[in-house]
Amino acid sequence: MNKIEAKNRHISIGGLAAGSGVPVETIRNWELRYGFPEPLRLDSGHRRYHMNLISRLRKIKSLVDAGYKPSFAVNLDEQEIDQLLLSASAEGHINEIENEDSLTAVRRWMMLAQAMNVVELNRILARDWNRVGARRFIFELALPFLREIGNRWETGGFSVAHEHFASEVLQTFFASRWRPLISSHHHRKLVLANQEGDLHSLGLQMAAVLSALHNVEPLFLGPNTPLQDIIIAAKEQKASAVVIGLSSVSDPEKSAHFLETLQQRLLGVRLAFGGNDKLPTMSNVEYIASLEDFDAWCRNI
Repeated sequence: MNKIEAKNRHISIGGLAAGSGVPVETIRNWELRYGFPEPLRLDSGHRRYHMNLISRLRKIKSLVDAGYKPSFAVNLDEQEIDQLLLSASAEGHINEIENEDSLTAVRRWMMLAQAMNVVELNRILARDWNRVGARRFIFELALPFLREIGNRWETGGFSVAHEHFASEVLQTFFASRWRPLISSHHHRKLVLANQEGDLHSLGLQMAAVLSALHNVEPLFLGPNTPLQDIIIAAKEQKASAVVIGLSSVSDPEKSAHFLETLQQRLLGVRLAFGGNDKLPTMSNVEYIASLEDFDAWCRNI
């Protein structure tokens, strides 16, 4: 390609602004802050920009209009930009995709978690809940999403802040979803609680959804629940069962003592736990290895 052909493929900053809809001042600001768009310097010292930047800038503008930070949007590759634009139009509205596959949906959640875009992520969660239903939402979307969050954290792709953000958004979302599922048809009751000192209750929130789907009313006590409070709730509400959520790093000896004491105080009430597979086998205390197992376990409460 000769110099004349190369020159013809480049435009001024004014032309780039007119073609992309991004103001000249914004283009200059992004170039200074983020190194994008990168201009070609002519011998005269003037800046020129390649024509293909028009399309990319239009897409980035659409993401910014939808609520994404410019510092996030300008660093995405073309595939990531196109994935996000499946869910956000130039006005920032959700583009409903009824037949979206689970892998694409989880990727969308990941990008929104990366951007810490709570408004858009909550909107997408609600859309996917209505689109696939509660059970598929948990097993096909939420659990793969949480596994990917863990993988990204281990490899340095996500910070602790990103992990906390994603977990908190999901936990709040599930808390708002299982309560409307309870009705007068729920005749059996299940106490769900974390051991005292344990603050990780996302798994219990998903368990509450599944139990409600099985017509078992969840009595959700949540994180850091004293043993005596669990006993009182189970007895007063005549609960059919109690499930205790344990952190994977909880002390096995202390947790086993906690569960054995509960079992002795709640004779006749079914008792189970999940979240830590390092506890010793205990008489009349069941271990539930996964949410899939919990889903099956609920059928026999």
